[in-house]
Amino acid sequence: MRHKKVELTELFYDLVYVYVISQMTHLLSHLHHGMFILENIVVFSIALIVFINSWMIQMVFTNRFGKNSPTNTRFMLLQMMCLLVAASLLSNDLQTMVIPFFSSMAVLTFLLLAQYGVEYSTTKNPADQYFIKQFFSILGVRIVSLLSCLVLPYTISLAIAILGIIVTWLMPSLLLNPEKTDALKGLTPIHFSHLIERLSLLVIITFGEMIIGIAPYFSIEAFSFSSLFPFLIVANLFLFYITEIDQLIDVNKTNISGNGAIYYHYFIFFGLSFITAAFTLLQEHQLSNDAIVGLLYGGIFLFLVGILLHAPYNKAGYSWTRTFYLAELALPTIGLLMSLMVAGDSLMLTLVTFLVTAGMTTLMMRNKS
Repeated sequence: MRHKKVELTELFYDLVYVYVISQMTHLLSHLHHGMFILENIVVFSIALIVFINSWMIQMVFTNRFGKNSPTNTRFMLLQMMCLLVAASLLSNDLQTMVIPFFSSMAVLTFLLLAQYGVEYSTTKNPADQYFIKQFFSILGVRIVSLLSCLVLPYTISLAIAILGIIVTWLMPSLLLNPEKTDALKGLTPIHFSHLIERLSLLVIITFGEMIIGIAPYFSIEAFSFSSLFPFLIVANLFLFYITEIDQLIDVNKTNISGNGAIYYHYFIFFGLSFITAAFTLLQEHQLSNDAIVGLLYGGIFLFLVGILLHAPYNKAGYSWTRTFYLAELALPTIGLLMSLMVAGDSLMLTLVTFLVTAGMTTLMMRNKS
């Protein structure tokens, strides 16, 4: 299959997610009277799923059908405006944000649906038409569930919207597998190298938010020897990610849906966001260190699992042993226990986490050689 180039218009579209990811991560580090409450996690999780899933749907369209045409570009620019509006509305006050936020996301979803509709009207491939009709259903359900906030009481509409977001997030994995659906035989194939490149670029944007999150450690007032460890932790995680994504994955694989890589990356996005929030809270001394340790290592585990799940996409000869999996999982487990023991000392906490991530990355690099 001919390599599909990542166009500059796609990179420009991704730039809006610099702001989106920043706004989402801020939700996790916003405390209520010094307490990290469940509402933080709920609002962040819903925001991440609906924003990243919208990006995924647009990316899949561009991957399969996009031609970098003026029409495609106009749709992307309109979506960017909706994303800016929606991201600016993010708040831990659910009741205040529900109507404007869900309404703006409904407009964004309608634009995605219209874009697929234009392609449906021009394609002659029955498999492509069937594929697009499934997205009509997925996006239609999401629009209706999001707009319920305009006519139903707050509690009921919130439940319907959240359920709609989760269901439509999972529907592609059930409806759009060419290997299990005869009607999808002959579908315009996914360009796996393009998919992996786009996913990795969005992850790099998320790492960029991590760099911003640890920047206060390097201010004149706060800089010390211990400031090095947050940066080294981020560097270790980045090296761990690119070792798998850039060096081990076989991007020339064909006859695959790519759904696995898409869904596995949600673990990575959740994990990196939790880690970023933990660094921010640790530096600002707004939360107990025990809670920060839980957030930090919860993020590390999610990130690790997201990477390890990509193993089926690895090149021939790069399968991992059970010993490798156990060692990779044991390192953060030991680190979590040790970090809880030294949670009162921020220097020791970051030192332990640095050693854990260094060990994880070293193991990964040794297993690729």
